[in-house]
Amino acid sequence: MNKSFNDSADNSIQVFTNLLDVIQKSNSITEDIKVGLNIRFSEDDLKGFDFIKKINDIASLIAISNLDLTVTSKFLYNASNNWEKIYCIKNAYLTIFETFKTYNKYRQFLNEVSSGLTISIIEDFKCINNSIKAFKIRYSYDNKMSIIRNNISGHISDNLELYYNTIVQFDGDKTAEMIIDFLKITNDLEWFLIKILDQEKSKNNNQELIEIAKKIMPDLNDKINLL
Repeated sequence: MNKSFNDSADNSIQVFTNLLDVIQKSNSITEDIKVGLNIRFSEDDLKGFDFIKKINDIASLIAISNLDLTVTSKFLYNASNNWEKIYCIKNAYLTIFETFKTYNKYRQFLNEVSSGLTISIIEDFKCINNSIKAFKIRYSYDNKMSIIRNNISGHISDNLELYYNTIVQFDGDKTAEMIIDFLKITNDLEWFLIKILDQEKSKNNNQELIEIAKKIMPDLNDKINLL
């Protein structure tokens, strides 16, 4: 069982590492295209590339949080003593708290994008936000998780009684359950981004601009082939 879990974790780490690499290469190419076409086209013509960049940034957030939590889960599963478990649990709370905090910066963008697409996309976004609300209530995001982030995992509080009394209540099994519930949300969000990209493809002229960019930027094809 131990080997099976570790193998699964290693595979997940490799998948999200590759995804993160592809996203960052895509952002680099997108920026090159914008620079190459800037003289011939207006900023409004190129706004589709800004849209892709923002979607990629959200996808990067998902990949990074998945990577951090998968590594944390692996270490927690293989922990040989209580302090190793505490260290992993602290990191799990910090990663989840900061992921939601950063996601909030993109919420308005996703709301505006989804509202202009199909009913199913709008419903998907509502479901994701409802799942986040339910998660935050279940795991006391604004209270317990905030305290852990501010006094335990993000900082070391000078209130050492608070520090100690908090960590002695840490539960590895409950933390693993929390991580699983969180990853269900990020998985739904990942598929949501894919659906958005599929629907947005038919609404902009990015592909036409890319073909123009290929003609005036000889090295662009080589870069695209690396994706």
